[in-house]
Amino acid sequence: MNKERYFNRSRSNQTGSIGRQAGVYDFKKQIVAGKPVKQILDSWEPGMSDYKKMR
Repeated sequence: MNKERYFNRSRSNQTGSIGRQAGVYDFKKQIVAGKPVKQILDSWEPGMSDYKKMR
């Protein structure tokens, strides 16, 4: 699958803004780079910990 093409805004406004929707702007880069799911989730941990403390 051509991941860059999948995230092309001209095809869909929803997938083009996946970083904003996920709340993590590196998310699209991680997907396109083929990062494993665990590595992506682990990269969110610092922000999630801060959020949990705030709540």
